[in-house]
Parts: sequence; structure tokens; C-alpha cells
Amino acid sequence: MVESVLITGRAGFVGRALSTRVRAEGRPCLGVSRTPQEEPGHYSIDLAAGPGPLTELLSRERPSLIYHLAGGTAGGAQGVFASNVSTTLHLFQAVQAVPGYQPRILVAGSAAEYGDLGPEPISEDARERPVGEYGVAKLAETRLSLIARRRGLRVGVLRFFNIIGPGMPGSLAPARFARESLALAAAGGGCLTVGDLTPVRDYVDLADVVDALWTLGQRDPEEEILNICSGHPVRMGSLLEEILRQVGSRVEVRTAEHLLRGPGDVPVSVGDTRRLERVLGRRISFELSSSVERLLNGLRAR
Repeated sequence: MVESVLITGRAGFVGRALSTRVRAEGRPCLGVSRTPQEEPGHYSIDLAAGPGPLTELLSRERPSLIYHLAGGTAGGAQGVFASNVSTTLHLFQAVQAVPGYQPRILVAGSAAEYGDLGPEPISEDARERPVGEYGVAKLAETRLSLIARRRGLRVGVLRFFNIIGPGMPGSLAPARFARESLALAAAGGGCLTVGDLTPVRDYVDLADVVDALWTLGQRDPEEEILNICSGHPVRMGSLLEEILRQVGSRVEVRTAEHLLRGPGDVPVSVGDTRRLERVLGRRISFELSSSVERLLNGLRAR
């Protein structure tokens, strides 16, 4: 019997791409999210509400691998903690409620947990200093995961840096820049409003993230925490310049006060890749022009 895979948050950006990969590998793919989906194996379950429905699903299907991607940034502090901390707590409670059940579990963490640690590449052993509610919530999620691991669950945390690719949420800067640049080009020009373009981020292509997720899911999580990053620093201004170059239109770029994040922003966030390289046996490379091209093509295809 072929072992099944469960993805929480399958309706999200990474979840959709990962489910495509799981099916391509010939594995049955189950999905859980709050959003109903007309897709085989998908279950509409609000993990923040409690473990009961998920416990029933796990008892019946017993997937051997769980990717816990459920989470969110909406709803203020209360919503953020419910989407990230409560869902994770309820996942572990559901797994522990099924007798004799020991799946591999990979939990989606975030570079936001590290906060502002300066310009040097950030290792997994760095002392976290999150600067906002989302980073605090994701750090609490990580701590719950490490407690579950200590209690015998086969859990690992993957701290994603900045993922870029087709289908990414429109609220994120790369997607907004790309969408609005295409719209302005179609209209013959105009003004694109931006926030601070000086921050430096570690971008990693969605395809490489999915490949890493699949590879890491085929073994027991040997590391408690693992950065998913390219280690390649990209200034936000350079990202916008590449988008405008590929769109090929002349757009006025104007800074808008309401888009400046102030103390909630981090000047530099770049990951240390050494541990990931050791585990994967290779380094994840990043080419800005190729990733921007895929992002734009995804928007044009809609």
C-alpha cells in the first residue's frame, strides 16, 4: 500500500505547489485547510478550533508524512496566534491521540522568528529577537514543535526565508510590484507606490522550496531547525528594478508614507545555508531574473 501524505494549509501558496509535487511522485495527497476546495482528498477543517476533526482524519487515513504549512498573518495579534500557535498545538494533540501513530512531521517556521540580528548570515543557532507579532507567534510554534520532539514525535522545523514564485499572495511585495507593474504597462504608464526599498532579503524560488520539502520529507527530521534559504542577498530596490525591466514599461516609482513599516521592519535578513547544504548535499541557488520571469508569467496566465 502506497503511503499517503497530508498537507495542512494545502490551499495556500506553498501548499498548492507541494501537493502537485506529491501527486507527481505517485503518492496519495490529503489536504486540510479552512478554505473548502473541490479537490480529491481535501478536507475543510479549522485547525484553530480544536483537534477533534483532524484526529478523526488521522485515525482513518494514517498518513506517514505531514507537512504543517497552515498559518497566517491576518486578524491582528489574536488572529496571528490562533492561525499559527493554536493550529500547531492542535496538530500535535491530534497525532498523540491516535494509538501507535508516528508520522514524520515537518513544520513551517519563518525567518521572522530571528528578527533584527544584523547584516551577517543567520544560523539556526542564533538567539531569536522577533520584532512583530507574527515572528513571536512563529517562534512560539517552533517552541511547541521542539517540546513535541522531546516527547517522542518525529518533528522538524523548517524556517522559510522569502519565497518567490507564481501564486504568491498579492499582499507580499514581489507579487504586488509585479501585478501593479503589469497593470500600469497595459494602461500605458502611471505611478507605482512603494515603501522602503533599502531592506535586503534572502529570496528562494518556490520550485526549490518544494524540491527541498519533498527531499527532506523522505527521511526522519535529523535537525531540530533548518533554514530554507539561498543565502543570496537581494535589495528590495533591485527586485523592483528587475520586475520593471522585464515588464518593459516606464513607471514612476513613488514612496508612500503609509507603506513604510518603521520599527517593524528588518534592514537585513539573510540565512546561513551551511546546515541545509549538509543535509541536502547541495546548495539552493537563486537567480533573480529567472524567478521574476516565472512570477510575471504566472500573473499573465491568470
